[in-house]
Amino acid sequence: MRHTPVQRHLPSLASHLLPPGKHSKLFSIREDGCWEPDDEEESQVKKTCRQPPRQRRGRRLRLRVLRSLYMRLYKRTISLPFYWKIWGSLGGRRRRLGARRREGGGGAAGMEVGKAQRLGLMEEPSLANHKSEEDAGSAFGLPNGFSPLPSESDAILITNVCSIVTPDGPAPNGPHSQGGLTLTAEKEVPAPALTEEHVACVQSILDQFLQTYGSLIPLGTDEVLDNLEDVFQQSFSTPARRAVVQHVIQSYQRLPGNNLVRSFRVTYKRHVLSMDDLGTLYGQNWLNDQVMNMYGDLVMDAVPEKVHFFNSFFYDKLRTKGYEGVKRWTKNVDIFSKQLLLIPIHLEVHWSLVCVDVTKRTITYFDSQRTLNRRCPKHIHKYLQAEAIKKERQEFVSDWKGYFKMNVARQNNDSDCGAFVLQYCKFLALELPFTFGQQDMPKLRRQMYKELCHCRLTM
Repeated sequence: MRHTPVQRHLPSLASHLLPPGKHSKLFSIREDGCWEPDDEEESQVKKTCRQPPRQRRGRRLRLRVLRSLYMRLYKRTISLPFYWKIWGSLGGRRRRLGARRREGGGGAAGMEVGKAQRLGLMEEPSLANHKSEEDAGSAFGLPNGFSPLPSESDAILITNVCSIVTPDGPAPNGPHSQGGLTLTAEKEVPAPALTEEHVACVQSILDQFLQTYGSLIPLGTDEVLDNLEDVFQQSFSTPARRAVVQHVIQSYQRLPGNNLVRSFRVTYKRHVLSMDDLGTLYGQNWLNDQVMNMYGDLVMDAVPEKVHFFNSFFYDKLRTKGYEGVKRWTKNVDIFSKQLLLIPIHLEVHWSLVCVDVTKRTITYFDSQRTLNRRCPKHIHKYLQAEAIKKERQEFVSDWKGYFKMNVARQNNDSDCGAFVLQYCKFLALELPFTFGQQDMPKLRRQMYKELCHCRLTM
């Protein structure tokens, strides 16, 4: 061990100031200022430091010889520390190899065949194996690190496995005929999820969709997969391909200018919907009056002789100004010749619906939150009486009944009330049973977006 040099300007230490210990050493200062051990201590040190045994000294000598040999073999390589690490880590393997060689074992070839039988892998060339093969001779190995040739006494490594099948099932162990052997088919390498041609087709579908609808709000992954299957006549419903398609769609949306087209407009009769209006159908946004009124007109136009849809501002005008405020709203329409009257109700932050069955003289209140608002049916009843008197339809003045529809689809949040009202109108007008619920709202919102852009309902 190498001692740290001591500064010479330190004062001398008295021997009685140092506490005696088992491994303590006392020093004194010579005239030249150097540290000098005591004679007695020096003699004790000489007695305790004995020469190593002859066997250990011979082992060190052999290691020095081997090190000098490898220094000559690898003195020109730049990765000499790597070989030294290999030589140090394989010390135990070298000893086991030497023991096997002395006992008459298989040497390096036997060790490598045994390792292949246990791990089922090809042999890994190493520095120790290469050295031992050179020492063992050509019977066990080849020079330059090549794998040794198996001898007659070596075990045979079987790599091809076959299964034996009989009509009654797997055959027991024992001799079998050649006809009963069937080789197992190799696993096919899976094809890539999407090729460049598939990705280009997805991007073209998204471009066309963006031009048609102004945004990717009504786009669903299933629709893109269906288009791909129609084009390539392949199945794209696997989880791997579906995940890649979703990733392509998300990457397309993040590109600047591909989120939405600000100049996109939808015009139908007197209605004009901008991207801000259509954006209310995305996620859990609240639907505004423009979307409600245009969709209501689409419902009315789907069955014009049967249904009349009132504007969303009708009830608010009726509630605040009475019949005088809305008597001119139906001057060109005979509401008593219709079968259904659909009146959307907007109270502060909540949408509901009043459906009037003219033939049955019933006023039914639909609310996705199932709140009992008794004032709405009363206001509608007074309006119908006043309208019947003005239009001289005395048979519709009396015999009206009011109902609260409780067994309808119910919303589980505070944002889908408008979407529920529009679906109530559509299903009532088409005389369809209510088969939708809260879980169907994301899909129905996308469907209503497309219906508004195409200006017709999807039957």
